[in-house]
Amino acid sequence: MSRNKDIRGFFGKPAASPRPSSSQSKPGPSLQPAPDLQFPDASPRTPPKPTPKPRDRTDEIKGSDDEGYDSDNSLESISAFIERKKGPAPYQRDHNLTTTPKAKRIASTNLKSPLTIQPKPKFDLKYLIDHTRKSNRAEESARRADEFINQGDGDDNDEHNEEHLTKVQNDPVLLEKTAKDLLTGDEEGTKGGKLMRAMHRTKADGSRRLHYFFNLEQPLVKPPRSQFPRKAAKGCWQCLANSRTRDQTVILGLPHTIASKGTALPDELFLWVLDEVCVEKNAQLRMQYCNLVTLCRDSIARLVTDAQLYSMLERLGGPKYPRDRKGTKLQSLPKVENPYLRKDWSGVVTFLELLERMAPDLSTPTVVEAIQLLLRMALDPVVNTTVRGEHVAAMEALVGALAKLGTRKWNETCKTISSYLFDAVDEPVNQVLPIAHMPKASVKALDLRRRMAAVVLFRDPARGSQPVDSTLTVDDITDRLGEADFRVSPSTDFESLRALIMLLDIVIGSAGFLRQQHSISTPTTTDTANADGEAADRKFDADIDGLTYQLKLVHDKIHDSTQLSRKIAKASIDLVAKRLTYAVRIKPPPKTSIFGSEPKEDKNLPKQRGFMKNWAQKKAERNAAALANGNGHVNDGIE
Repeated sequence: MSRNKDIRGFFGKPAASPRPSSSQSKPGPSLQPAPDLQFPDASPRTPPKPTPKPRDRTDEIKGSDDEGYDSDNSLESISAFIERKKGPAPYQRDHNLTTTPKAKRIASTNLKSPLTIQPKPKFDLKYLIDHTRKSNRAEESARRADEFINQGDGDDNDEHNEEHLTKVQNDPVLLEKTAKDLLTGDEEGTKGGKLMRAMHRTKADGSRRLHYFFNLEQPLVKPPRSQFPRKAAKGCWQCLANSRTRDQTVILGLPHTIASKGTALPDELFLWVLDEVCVEKNAQLRMQYCNLVTLCRDSIARLVTDAQLYSMLERLGGPKYPRDRKGTKLQSLPKVENPYLRKDWSGVVTFLELLERMAPDLSTPTVVEAIQLLLRMALDPVVNTTVRGEHVAAMEALVGALAKLGTRKWNETCKTISSYLFDAVDEPVNQVLPIAHMPKASVKALDLRRRMAAVVLFRDPARGSQPVDSTLTVDDITDRLGEADFRVSPSTDFESLRALIMLLDIVIGSAGFLRQQHSISTPTTTDTANADGEAADRKFDADIDGLTYQLKLVHDKIHDSTQLSRKIAKASIDLVAKRLTYAVRIKPPPKTSIFGSEPKEDKNLPKQRGFMKNWAQKKAERNAAALANGNGHVNDGIE
């Protein structure tokens, strides 16, 4: 059988002559009919279709399994056959007639962003030489700075060097000059100023010292506990003798029930409860201890002293009781991030709540000492924010306990408390913290708050012995605003300036001292009283405008910069000025027009208003009389 014939013979179509093959020794009998030698295109008639003959399933398709035959040669014939079966190709419209013509100018696709950082060569000799020179200049500047700081190793020059360094730190001109001398290669002369501003920015944050009330070390897991006084547990208090059932007995309220019946709690047991109430971890026990203590009013007045209060806080990491506090300054430390990281504040909260409940029964010296203790606690910014609500409530209760004192005793107490804060703390930044968080709900608390602020602002402890409104004048405030610490200069500490502005705002308050100065004497007639009152109001508003103007001068001298303390100080001054203008001033400030002076009011306008007012009043009276007579006729017209 021949295996080198075209595959088209199988489909009954005429095929081209087969490719000769060397492997074919003898042509076999052909199963296809004789091909028609005439081409379809040359004949005017359609050639007849050949009649297919039946084939056996065992017949082999010729030319399909030949190993030496390349089957790729028949693909072109198959595609031509398929195209003839489909018929002529469909009409396709020229796409150039329906599309937008292309632009003549085509932008180049090889564009690069101007922001692209072009990589520099790894080994640029000019760059390496320049880098080496800069490094050498930095090393030389550091060496000269070390020599400048460490110059004069002798003992005779130590004091001179310390004085010189102090002058450099306090004098901004000398500091800038020294910075320029230390920096080599400063052609433009701007690096010294930048270094000085950087030093001021770091000084504002790094050199600030704070007063921490509690110990900064890791708190104890188990604070020291007091030993239970077994000898005092006698009689009805014997229920507390057994250590196994003591806690359960206290939680059930049996000691509270016994004390409420009138049985006095022994002093040893009372002091033991005071020692245990702050270090106890069980909240139910702490609550029952507080309830038991508050029932023993006589024991509170006798046994609760300032030393006992310090002892309760000492178990929580607080300071020790100072034996002699005259002339001693409170210790300050540099600012620490997260000083009380793992501290449990439940004991501090319990102490403040218990102190609030014991305040009415404490003796007057103990109340004064407790207020000073809370002022010292308020110096700590962390404590001041963490337990602020309980701290304010305890302070208000203690000040309320002093309300029963007479005027002379009250003045002496205010002077003692104000002098303690002024003597124990130096910087106004720290002094303003406890004053700003003093309660303002009661008259006594507000009076004490203003006295403390006046003592710190004017640096005069004698101002704490009298009310602020009776001693303060406008000239005092004007003179204080003209002093050096209110003047804005390159060496101004804006944190201290902000604290002074807060103290000034507290001292002024509602400007009651101005109202007393402009108060009128006893008037003879009503018209005279009205005229004098209007004159006093005008003087009061004029004084307020004068204070506002002075604050505005300080405000305008502060230039905004990247330093946050400047912005805060400027905002504080603006806030105080607006409060005086819109809250303290009697009448609103006069409006000014940017287009010039406003037209004056007509002189006849008040007379016309008075005429219309009298006419409306007479008309109302006639209508009321007509309704009273019962005729029901109301005259709405003009006579």
